[in-house]
Amino acid sequence: MTDVSSGNRIQIPDESPVLPSSPERPAARPGGVVLLIDDDPAVLESLARVFASEGIATVTAANGTEGLERLRDCSPDVVITDLCMAGVNGWDLLFHERMEKPDLPIFVITGLAGEDTGGADRFASAFFPKPLDVDAVVAAVQRQLQTAGFAWGRRIRV
Repeated sequence: MTDVSSGNRIQIPDESPVLPSSPERPAARPGGVVLLIDDDPAVLESLARVFASEGIATVTAANGTEGLERLRDCSPDVVITDLCMAGVNGWDLLFHERMEKPDLPIFVITGLAGEDTGGADRFASAFFPKPLDVDAVVAAVQRQLQTAGFAWGRRIRV
């Protein structure tokens, strides 16, 4: 199911209950919300599809400028961003969000070699080279969401 009424693309599996929308956060599954930022539509679509199959809602942004807007609009639990994008890039997003929300988990994906990342790997919560090991990315997001109180598609009630 895709909600496009607010301009946000949210990928969510149809079999899970939907949490109500709020002005700060779009309708989402109780498994957490991941913001995906990449200028490669194939990467966005494939990651969104994989996360949806795991019960994790995604909001997508096709560039860094859109990513900053989505960060303000949806209050994600995890951000995954590419480094190399035109305009506002992954470095800008990473450093901006570290100043604004230092505890927000930000995962970086890039095709750059380690020495070419400009230190982004030191500031990111996790760093994944392209081509992506999708299983490793999903496992890292699940661990992060579990730490935040989400588990396998549902919020843990305490």
